[in-house]
Amino acid sequence: MKRTFTIAAMLLMCLNAFAQTDLSYKKWEDGKLAIEDFNRRTADDENICVIHTGIDTYSGDWEKVKWNLRVKRLKSTTLFDPIQSWITKDDSLSTQALRYSQLVFDMTELTRRKMQNHLYSGNNDKGSNFTVGRYFDILAAQSAEISRITDRGRNMAEIEAQEKIVAEELASVNETFTEIPAYNLSKLGVGFHIGATSRFHVGEYAETFSPSFGFLMGMSYTFGRSEIYIDLNFGGGCRLLKDMPGRKLETWKAGEKLTYINPDLVYAFNVYDGNTFKISPFAGFGVNNIYYRNPDAASEVKDDDNIGFTLLAGLSFDLKFLNSLFLTGDPVRSSINGGINEHSFKLRVYAERTGLGNGVAPYSINCSLCYNILSKSMKH
Repeated sequence: MKRTFTIAAMLLMCLNAFAQTDLSYKKWEDGKLAIEDFNRRTADDENICVIHTGIDTYSGDWEKVKWNLRVKRLKSTTLFDPIQSWITKDDSLSTQALRYSQLVFDMTELTRRKMQNHLYSGNNDKGSNFTVGRYFDILAAQSAEISRITDRGRNMAEIEAQEKIVAEELASVNETFTEIPAYNLSKLGVGFHIGATSRFHVGEYAETFSPSFGFLMGMSYTFGRSEIYIDLNFGGGCRLLKDMPGRKLETWKAGEKLTYINPDLVYAFNVYDGNTFKISPFAGFGVNNIYYRNPDAASEVKDDDNIGFTLLAGLSFDLKFLNSLFLTGDPVRSSINGGINEHSFKLRVYAERTGLGNGVAPYSINCSLCYNILSKSMKH
């Protein structure tokens, strides 16, 4: 009977970090392989040893790099599958089989370290998924080569020679992550913001409208240094300080409260965009719908509104209190190669003119403070 050693390089890329939940897998850092790690079988015509090893990739934990920057990286571990691996029951061959299995396990770990350093370097122009796949191919080729060199495990002298080579490389190749690698973000970005807003009328209308307060929410779309905001302002608290002409009602009486809803479309240009601050002048237009109700009105009509177009311009200041950088890539879709989420407090100060009907055209100084999140993906 011809007895041979074989290796099955089972290249594992898990979508949900199965290695961290399946306790049957043994990690390389858990120590050297032992006979007890294998199933024991009677040798067949071809094999007296089968070993299954692989590399599992997963998203690591958040690592704080700066006061407002945290990083999540694609990490990896080397695995041995004891369920599918076995060694012959023949004790005269099991020791050699174990050394060959350990050589394969060490070679897998060496390839993993090289892959991990490549991922840390940021030189993944075609995506992290492409880089991982490339090293899986390298591991498969190395597995076939070591099987050939050792005559499928029958040449003990060659096994010893390869053990020395692999051990020396393992001693010299360590995982090194010292700084964030250079990366390119897509020009396109999508954001969301929500917060509070206030309006203070100026000029003659400061004697007509009291200050008003409300809420603001909206979406933003970026391309390079340009941003488009689609906002919705709504609120109340504004009280009429003196009578003013109405639209359905002849007069809006002093003392009554007003509510409003005000959608805006705004263009902003980032004149400065750093790691902590962003400054952007902006201008835009919108529609302001002011709602009035007088339950004591003499007519049957108790409600009225006044709709007008608004023009606005001002400055926006962003304080980026947290940047979440993903250097993980996507384990399935190679088109996604990580990205960044910028969390900031956005302060906007701007002047606004609202052209209402009946010759009413108030000016105001407005201020809003929002929580803002902006997401951009990385370019390959």
